[in-house]
Formats: sequence, C-alpha cells, structure tokens
Amino acid sequence: MTDSQQSPDKPEIIDVAHVTCGLMPLMQTYLGGTAPGVETVEFRVRQGIEAELWNAFGTGRQWRLSEIRSDLFTDVARFVRVEENDLDPLGLLDF
Repeated sequence: MTDSQQSPDKPEIIDVAHVTCGLMPLMQTYLGGTAPGVETVEFRVRQGIEAELWNAFGTGRQWRLSEIRSDLFTDVARFVRVEENDLDPLGLLDF
C-alpha cells in the first residue's frame, strides 16, 4: 500500500514538505477536493511551521487541524473532517 491510499487505521499522507511558497492554498485546495468518504488526511510538511499552520487552519472550514506531530526531518499535520453546524458556522463553540 502506498502513502496515497487510505485504510481505516492509516490515513492518507500527502508529502508537501518541499513546498515553501503557496503551501496553505495548496493544502486547502487538496482538502476541498477530497472524496466525501475520506475522514482524515495528513500532510507531511517542513519542520518549524506549527504556528503558521494553526493560524491558517483555525475555524470555519470543513476540515479541522487536529494535531501536528514531529517525524524524521519533517512534521505531520493531521486534518479531520467536521460537519458544519448551522448554529455555529465558524466553530467558535469548540474553543
């Protein structure tokens, strides 16, 4: 099984560690085009951009950044799909 295939216990991992310019729009585009049945997506990113990721992927989207963990020479950012709440579209009640 390759990294681009998803199994129930291992989410899909997209390697974008080489991307330095336009990373956030690339990640948003990929998440927006993800199949409806996929509930978790992970991105392999360069180390040291945790603050940028948390700031860029805050609230109000269909995907929530749930964790950033260290890996060998890179970090892995995990996103989980969330249902949009009509009463709280920005997800402010989660904080």
